[in-house]
Amino acid sequence: MKLLVILIAPLFLASCSKSLPPIQTVQNFNLNRYDGEWHELARLPNRFERDLIAAKATYGVGLEGPVRILNEGLKSNGEPTRITGSAKLVGDGKLEVRFHPFPANLFPSDYWVLWIDEEYERAIVGTPDRKYLWILSKDPADLLSDFTEPLQMIKAQGFEIKKLLENPKRLAPNSRPTLLVER
Repeated sequence: MKLLVILIAPLFLASCSKSLPPIQTVQNFNLNRYDGEWHELARLPNRFERDLIAAKATYGVGLEGPVRILNEGLKSNGEPTRITGSAKLVGDGKLEVRFHPFPANLFPSDYWVLWIDEEYERAIVGTPDRKYLWILSKDPADLLSDFTEPLQMIKAQGFEIKKLLENPKRLAPNSRPTLLVER
């Protein structure tokens, strides 16, 4: 009898677990309007941004080819960080990103735009496994509290927004983004 309980209990517990709704991405996403510099206001904790107190990403949407990415950060000890990469649109609001150098560029990552305002000035980006989430703004003066309503939508999709780490600092905006294509 104990063996039967041991075998059935995990099945019962699995059936009781809450299933998460499918993740919704931005429909009719306009990659050209996403171009520019995005300041990270907050993020879910992750290993590759450990010790960062400020971060920003610049997306350069070219006339042809992949989107170029420059991620910059500032560690708590004052040391700057920098990594480059590329992205391509693979679905509505869904990008696949690769960062350099080797071997990081062997492993593409999902980068899904979950919410963006009409002006393309504020965005929330995450991954389909719900492990990663970034709150972004083109204005470094914006605050996490400016995202109250969209964060509730993200929470309803199963992201743990209570674990968000707010960056205490912002990197200065570039006067002229370096990745934009000259015509």
